[in-house]
Amino acid sequence: MPVISAIIPARMASTRFPGKPLEKILGLSMIEHVRRRVGRCRIFDHVVVATCDEVIHSEVVRHGGEAVMFSVQ
Repeated sequence: MPVISAIIPARMASTRFPGKPLEKILGLSMIEHVRRRVGRCRIFDHVVVATCDEVIHSEVVRHGGEAVMFSVQ
């Protein structure tokens, strides 16, 4: 049976709402809310946040999630 992964892109740089992934909603960052909700979807076997920002990576890992770093060219 194939493994289906969800990859959630997240970055701090935004023209309309800089820092949006770390904005707190009911005590949790927005990226953590998104990661947890995607994790509840039964179709996904694996959930990863992909980011180029260390602060997002740290936030996800701090809450027990998996995050990968990439560089913006």
